[in-house]
Amino acid sequence: MSIEGRSFFIISCARSGSTSLSRILDAAENATCAMEPTPNLNVETRKMMDGRLADPEHVLNTTVIRRVKEGLARTDIYGEKNLTYGPFITHLYEMLKCRFVFLKRDGRDVVRSLMDWHAEAFGEIYRECRDPGRLSRRALAAASRLPVHLDSSDYLRPRPLPGEPFHDEWDAFSREEMCAYYWARINNLYLDELSGISDGSWSTIDYTNPSAKDIFDVAQFLGLTGLSEDVVGNMLGKRINSLQDRFSEARSFPGWKDWDGRARRRFDRMAAGCMERLGYYSDKRTRWRPEGFGRTWNEKSGDLEWYTWMYNSRLKMHRDLVKWVTDQESAGERIETIADLGCGLGVGYCEDFADKCYVGIDISRKNIEWCRQNRSNARHRYVSADPVCDDLGGSYNVVFSSGTIDNSYDIEEFLRAMVRLSNRWIYLTCYRGWFPELEEHRYSWNEEHGCFYNDVSPSRVRTLLLELGCRDVRVEAVKSGNKETTHETLIVARVPDHNTGRDAT
Repeated sequence: MSIEGRSFFIISCARSGSTSLSRILDAAENATCAMEPTPNLNVETRKMMDGRLADPEHVLNTTVIRRVKEGLARTDIYGEKNLTYGPFITHLYEMLKCRFVFLKRDGRDVVRSLMDWHAEAFGEIYRECRDPGRLSRRALAAASRLPVHLDSSDYLRPRPLPGEPFHDEWDAFSREEMCAYYWARINNLYLDELSGISDGSWSTIDYTNPSAKDIFDVAQFLGLTGLSEDVVGNMLGKRINSLQDRFSEARSFPGWKDWDGRARRRFDRMAAGCMERLGYYSDKRTRWRPEGFGRTWNEKSGDLEWYTWMYNSRLKMHRDLVKWVTDQESAGERIETIADLGCGLGVGYCEDFADKCYVGIDISRKNIEWCRQNRSNARHRYVSADPVCDDLGGSYNVVFSSGTIDNSYDIEEFLRAMVRLSNRWIYLTCYRGWFPELEEHRYSWNEEHGCFYNDVSPSRVRTLLLELGCRDVRVEAVKSGNKETTHETLIVARVPDHNTGRDAT
């Protein structure tokens, strides 16, 4: 019987969910899916990636091809899951006319999982890293039982070769950077190899948040039968091969929504290109926006009493802004157009700037609809948009924001958006306080509210604004008039000269 089309391989980088998918597919009535059968080609794969394997077809014939033929003698369809087949994809396809399931997962989640796997389970991910990390007793014991020179799993992981990007920096990399490099390098390898075979011979599943339908689509592609919805749903719910599943422990390394600015930049340096290639980054400006961001504002009905209370709780900060605008005009600078990012219901500012062209911008459609129905100043308008990424059109003499950046998904993109939108000044305050000791922005995601609670680094703000060409930059602490948060962060800057020629709206 022909073996063409009767074998398949699940390919992914580590900690992407391939064990889970393999166990689910192994429950099919007409197939077997082996999980990391030996020999697993750890050494041969590394040699192949480094260009040092002389005869890959001989290696495959004496290992994988032999297993496939033996497996097909026992079942209709035979599959394998392994982490080692990346550089062999085109060879396997030519030799078996097999199918591939490319399992992808958001690289930020994979890095977090790899860091936990190292610290809590085995202590063996990029063992040359200078910082061993804080290993659990279990991880220390596991690492001590396996000498470095016998650790073929860690040997398997790619390292940059001489002349390649990052080679000269590798010894100084943090383990997070090494893990990000690994994720990007392996997934790029898969994509490159898959591009050389027939489109109909491979399928992709995103295991970041897989559904039962995703699993059944894969099963249909492979020709598998007999999987029940109950079985698939239950197995997905178990989070197979997670720390919780293996050791009844929760993760400890922070998820990406709580990474600080340095961790974000390190990851993007290694992996941004692959994140774009896999569709996780569709727009550079929104790459750190989680699903569900803005939930608290979009679901909250317009409540004038609450917004009035919130405005009054920071009354001094609002009065300072109005006085600053007045002072600019007293000094001879005409300010006619003003944009308010995060306007809420326009409380206070609709009266303070009654004689100006004022545009209130808010991510909440409900807030904007309320303003359109209840604010009648013909010189004012209200726009529902995400100011970081949406094209708002026009430009304004002053673009200000009162506390919104504290809840944004990307502090620096928020600042860039303000500079883009202004033709003279940006002015903003950060309600969570003054943090002069912070070298990096600190992010904290609140799933219930669907927003971040950020602590802004003054030094990072100043550096960015100067890089953007801003002048007269002020980043300083100001008294808030609030007993709980005695000082807030004030940021004021004149935008680059090339902005000033744009027409105001």
